[in-house]
Amino acid sequence: MKKIIAILITILSTGSLVAVPRFALMEDVSCGVCHSYGGGGAGRTSYGKDYVRETLVMKDMALPWLKEESEFPIYVGLDTRYQMIAESDKDLRKFPMQLALYASAEFGNLVSHAEVVRISDEFRFSGGIRYEGLPLESWVSLSKAMPVLGWRIDDHSVFTRGGNLTKVGLDREGMPYTPFLKSPVLFELGTTPIMGLEVSVMAGSPFIAPDTETDVSVFSALKVNYMYSGDRFIAHAGLAIMDENELFAGTVASWGISSGKLVWLGEISEMDGWPRMDISNIAVLHQLSYRVVPGVDIVGRYEFFDPESETLNGAIQRNTLGLELFPIPGIEVKLSYRQSQLD
Repeated sequence: MKKIIAILITILSTGSLVAVPRFALMEDVSCGVCHSYGGGGAGRTSYGKDYVRETLVMKDMALPWLKEESEFPIYVGLDTRYQMIAESDKDLRKFPMQLALYASAEFGNLVSHAEVVRISDEFRFSGGIRYEGLPLESWVSLSKAMPVLGWRIDDHSVFTRGGNLTKVGLDREGMPYTPFLKSPVLFELGTTPIMGLEVSVMAGSPFIAPDTETDVSVFSALKVNYMYSGDRFIAHAGLAIMDENELFAGTVASWGISSGKLVWLGEISEMDGWPRMDISNIAVLHQLSYRVVPGVDIVGRYEFFDPESETLNGAIQRNTLGLELFPIPGIEVKLSYRQSQLD
């Protein structure tokens, strides 16, 4: 068993604090309420900036750039992250995790976003446009971006958003949605037929194995989410089914419950055909968080990944316990203790 103490310091601009799904669950809203991009990330909307200032920071600080009251529809943000890791048998390691520039614009029902991210020594572009004025609270979008199937929690989960930005071990620590994959061109149509229920369909270019020769060359997915809001708790349940080139098939089930300052998020994901046609793998995630005071959250997480379900060894388990601090708008600091085990 390997014990790791990881100190993760994340510094972000006021316009683009990282999307954390538990915040959306606590507030009974979708990630798209705070962010111009429905899947989280990109520039923050006016509501998102107010949420950071009023409910996340440890004290109300009158920063100069927060005094300006502006409804200008264009937002720009910077997201840069730096990580330090201390292990019992190694020296302290320090390295940058991410450098990204975001921009978004809102004009009535039309929302657009763009993002430039540096992955290793390569710059990647993603972005898209979304129209939200269709009947039955429906919307349509065209983008160059990764599909959002589950919670998209930071670090390693079914849909990793960066991890340690190293190609070593990523094929063993999570599903094939790594930051090194190039974003597909993605069309999505969604609707809300009844209150709390959202259904969307996606179709786009393949991205898990885009060079595979096959008669079919498309990624497709169906996603259903339901949100219940009561006096005592808020609950979320989601299911997504995906297919790429009739070679890779996956299912993602996600759920969450929020009551007061306590939030539990869960996700189970299964993939067939990756990294070989005869392999199936599964990933499990549980995260429990508690808000001590505004700006201080205790977060515990359990992760399990089995790269080949039919074998009896090779699975990875990881337990993490730590604090997430938001001292002022735009700065996030994570302090965590992590314990990993390879069966």
